[in-house]
Amino acid sequence: MITGISRSSRAGFVKTLLLLVPLALPCQGAATDTSLKLLISVEQQNIAAPLPARVTLHVHNAGNETVWLYRHARGKLPTPRLLEEDAGPRPTTGSSVLTVKIEPVSAGQAAISNSAQGAVFESVGFPKPKLVRLAPGEDYEERATIRLTPALSEVQKPIWGTYRLSITYKAQYSNAEEIQRDLKVTVWQGEVSSDAIEVQLQPPGPESRGQVSGTVDTPDSIPIRDAIVSLTDHAERLMDQTTSDPEGRYSFSSLPSGLYWVTARRDGATEDTTVFRHVQLTPSEASATQEMVMIPPEIYQPQRVLHKPVLFCITDSAGRPLERVGLETTWSNGSIVDNVKGETCSDGGVALELIPGRNFVTLKRRGCPKQEERADVAAGEGIDGFEFTLECAKK
Repeated sequence: MITGISRSSRAGFVKTLLLLVPLALPCQGAATDTSLKLLISVEQQNIAAPLPARVTLHVHNAGNETVWLYRHARGKLPTPRLLEEDAGPRPTTGSSVLTVKIEPVSAGQAAISNSAQGAVFESVGFPKPKLVRLAPGEDYEERATIRLTPALSEVQKPIWGTYRLSITYKAQYSNAEEIQRDLKVTVWQGEVSSDAIEVQLQPPGPESRGQVSGTVDTPDSIPIRDAIVSLTDHAERLMDQTTSDPEGRYSFSSLPSGLYWVTARRDGATEDTTVFRHVQLTPSEASATQEMVMIPPEIYQPQRVLHKPVLFCITDSAGRPLERVGLETTWSNGSIVDNVKGETCSDGGVALELIPGRNFVTLKRRGCPKQEERADVAAGEGIDGFEFTLECAKK
């Protein structure tokens, strides 16, 4: 059995943001303006290659209304998946994406080349999106790991030194208008940028001469192209990331001695298990090779990673939001059962992570009989939303 709990979703998220901008009463009314501030800070301003920059996103809701934030934003748009047609709701698409801007501080350096790049690392495991509620005046912090590559000179040599770093968040969803029409909640679409901060990019130290390389294959030795291969340290902190080439090969270089974990998974796919191996680099053995074999799971295994955020609004017969209404959802395909529970907050809203398909929903409130509903969650990326009216007349 798979279980999950979400209560008004104030828990933190792991990489960054999609915004839902609700209303004075999130289940009803007209949209109002909100003001979200985004600042960034780095764990260390002196960053030696190839170690990544560990960035914290500081989010402040300076508006007068509650907002829902979608985590996690990805480093790139996901590859659309072909979905089997069935009698359910049409699939949804959409995602939130982070992009990095990095520029040399020196005007002379900028004139030589503008090829400096920044890339947000993807989740090591399968992404688990979630909606997070942020009330007016509240702050939220979320961390991201990024690779910063210095600009190149005319002779293609790295230009080390001071750079300005900023992050932009962008989001777009195919069912945004439907969410607004049905729940009177606006799914934020567009982009917002952070402030710029200065970092020092430095070359690898003399002790950083280690290398980890290998291949990603199927059990019958067929190379897997574009698999996401991640390198983490002994504390499982992400150090570097790459994708496998057409021959399934990957490589990490300029590494100091130490214990590393190598993890591989397909990008945007759920038909393979994530695999991982560990390697130990020493001054005497500075290179290691690892073959990563992606083993297909049992037929029902993909359902374990297909959860998507679903926003519920519960009102009374007069359209007023109801708090402390318990929701218990059940999804089953005959092989496994997924149960998720939550409870509405003062504005009648609650966010749950559900498997796409037919979910049976039980509404519970003290003094009221149980009420059975059904939520047909669409397949695909993005979010879903449902509004239910609790018929009980209890005040």
